[in-house]
Amino acid sequence: MQPQPNDACDCGSGVRAQRCCRQPGHMLGNTALPSWIPDHIGRAVDALDRCDTDTAHRLCVEILEAAPNHVDALKVLVCLLQATGPMTAAIAVLQRIQRLTPDDLAVTQELSGLLLRAGRLREAEVQARNAVRLSPDDPMSHTLLAMSLTDNHQPQAGEFHYRRVLELARPDAITIANFAWNLKLQGRLAEARRLYERAVALDPAVLLTWLGWAQTEEAGRDLPRASRFLARARCLDPSHDTHIFQAALLARQGALDDALAVLEGASGQSADVAGDVAGNGWLERGRILDRMGRHDEAFEAFTTGKAMIRESGRRYADQEAADLFARLANFFIADRLKLLPPPAATLTSPQPIFVTGAPRSGTTLVEQILSAHPAVAAGDELPAMAAVAAGVTQTLGSPLAYPEALSELWMGDQRDGLERMRDDYLRRARRLVPLSPGKSLFTDKMPFNELHLGLIALTFPSAPVVHVLRHPLDVVLSMMSHDLTHGFNCASSLESAARHCGRMLDLVAHYRREMPLRYLPLRYEDLVQDLEPNVRRLLGFVGLGFDRRCLRFDENRRYARTASYAQVTEKLYSRSLYRYRNYMRHLKPVIPLLEPAIHSLGYEI
Repeated sequence: MQPQPNDACDCGSGVRAQRCCRQPGHMLGNTALPSWIPDHIGRAVDALDRCDTDTAHRLCVEILEAAPNHVDALKVLVCLLQATGPMTAAIAVLQRIQRLTPDDLAVTQELSGLLLRAGRLREAEVQARNAVRLSPDDPMSHTLLAMSLTDNHQPQAGEFHYRRVLELARPDAITIANFAWNLKLQGRLAEARRLYERAVALDPAVLLTWLGWAQTEEAGRDLPRASRFLARARCLDPSHDTHIFQAALLARQGALDDALAVLEGASGQSADVAGDVAGNGWLERGRILDRMGRHDEAFEAFTTGKAMIRESGRRYADQEAADLFARLANFFIADRLKLLPPPAATLTSPQPIFVTGAPRSGTTLVEQILSAHPAVAAGDELPAMAAVAAGVTQTLGSPLAYPEALSELWMGDQRDGLERMRDDYLRRARRLVPLSPGKSLFTDKMPFNELHLGLIALTFPSAPVVHVLRHPLDVVLSMMSHDLTHGFNCASSLESAARHCGRMLDLVAHYRREMPLRYLPLRYEDLVQDLEPNVRRLLGFVGLGFDRRCLRFDENRRYARTASYAQVTEKLYSRSLYRYRNYMRHLKPVIPLLEPAIHSLGYEI
């Protein structure tokens, strides 16, 4: 494409800003079009067909200089930008077209698809919903919404739209494989396998089908089969970036040297790999080096990976987090809480056990133990309480944000507000938790859910809260070794992880001082070193009798949909206890941040 003018729009379209995103309002209306525009459009399309991108771009710019809102010229420009980049420019131009033609289904679908490819999941979901509204019987609209919801951690809702696609059309192999991935994310591995078999029967030459199937078998603990399917994927396209999964699979089978060689061999292959993907490669390398006892190299790999992830745009929202913590501590005080009405009697439906704690603190292990009991269903990381908190303003019709909006409960016409919030939580949880007959309890182990301990205690005053604790230096070290987004992206650096964990522990102490909680602190180290007494204590606390199956948690066949899914399928081991001692030199900068919490929890350095 031709060099861009100095006053070209920041979006990257190559059009002058005054004819693009900064177009004056008076130019948005219809104006008389010069007679030469149809000829220019035809020539631009011909040039694009011949891959003469410079000529196509020049003609589009000339048209848009004269008629900034010419939809056909904008559509040709989108095609050009999709072929030559940048993707952000194609998205910006499509958004302009959509504002001009809001009922154009093809434009809405294309915009949703581009936003998906760019990883802008929430925006993609908005556009996919618009596409379904425009054409509720169009399979592509449902496919886009299914993909958006699945990628945006709502696989149960995504499943509905995949099933609509199956009702409306004969889906291709890729759509069926995407549906299989959706079911894999829900832990329904047997159903996912059947769909992968169907997808391969339709088209055995789709790399992503074999790769997804390999990851499903790895999640289901059939590592040899996972290796075979990964090999099939690599045969289809040896250049495809599969090295992180390949290394993880080798490491899980104990072939650490081979795993490290895979990552080192792929380190310089592509400069186009996204920063977060490249960062995850370094984190996997660090985890392997850690298992090999090469701790200084491991920490260097963790640091490199986190820097790449920060460069991709994910950083700790420090001020936002600090403001929310301060407002929660200011609102949830005993004198205020006395004014709030208690919720009515709890319903007879299955009730939650809140397993709280920092990521990598042992919450998945505790959930695995609890869900081995026949009365308990595993809910995994439920976003339900965060959604209830986010909706408090609307639920109570308040002009204030959460938590201040809870003051509406002091009003005579909002006295049932806590019951409505409780029922909203249960309704959301029912959509996400597979409850078979006999299950009277389900777990909710969303990391850092202790942020909402105040709201939990108000809406579920009799619900058990199990707070899993682990040496804070072990927690932040483990958070450094994984790509996590919980807690305002606090795991993006060692310092922000330490700062956020310290804030969270201070907030929990505040909640415990100011309001009654059915609360059990459970130390990960105690659980690992003396399993049976602590399992008995745990089950007794949640109101269940002892069941020896809970001691054999590694035989629990459910798929834990967290970063710890592989570890909790192994028999209990102690190699993760006090790992921080191998990294003291690297952890020294955050010891002052964590030292008060370390001592208050009864740990030592």
